[in-house]
Amino acid sequence: MNRNFFLDFDGTLIDPRDRLYKLFMELVPEASFSFEDYWKIKNSRVIQSDLLTKWFQYGADDIAKFKTCWMNKVEERARLDLDRPFEGVSRILGELSNKHGLFLVTARQKPEFVAWQLEKFGWSKFFKRILVTEQRSSKAELIRSLQTFSGDDVLVGDTGEDVQTAHELNLISVAVGSGFLSKEILQSYKPNFLLNSISELHETGLVQS
Repeated sequence: MNRNFFLDFDGTLIDPRDRLYKLFMELVPEASFSFEDYWKIKNSRVIQSDLLTKWFQYGADDIAKFKTCWMNKVEERARLDLDRPFEGVSRILGELSNKHGLFLVTARQKPEFVAWQLEKFGWSKFFKRILVTEQRSSKAELIRSLQTFSGDDVLVGDTGEDVQTAHELNLISVAVGSGFLSKEILQSYKPNFLLNSISELHETGLVQS
């Protein structure tokens, strides 16, 4: 079966945690979190606004300023240099692209920097299309715009929203615990498959042999 795979980027193919942690510490200089402490909090489904309110007593205006600064800085090219591919991703993408259609779908703001990173990692050749929401549309809307997906296709991502998008489109959902949420929390969204990382994708039986 020549099914398509829709793959999320951050937290699924690449590890952006160092970039995001360092930006948070830059924008909240009063914070003293270690890398591990910060991600323990984030992995438990605490959103930024709640973190800022609970730990630092930020008000609505402070949170709004933080969000504006975050969105302006988080995809700066120099910061993106901190991102690292997860182990084995190049091999997995090569194997998948030989048998299936691959589409990258990401909630990033800047398509040109997504393209730059894909070239940097040598992954551009594996994807039929690069779908970037640019914070203007949803992943579901972008996938629908292709008009070529079916219930046999697969969406792989690391967030509850990715699982919900798969359910909305009647796609097979694969959640990976390599990103922003723990596997225990991801399980609550009821994905069809729950993996430690995309490197385990062959264990699902979804990849054509």
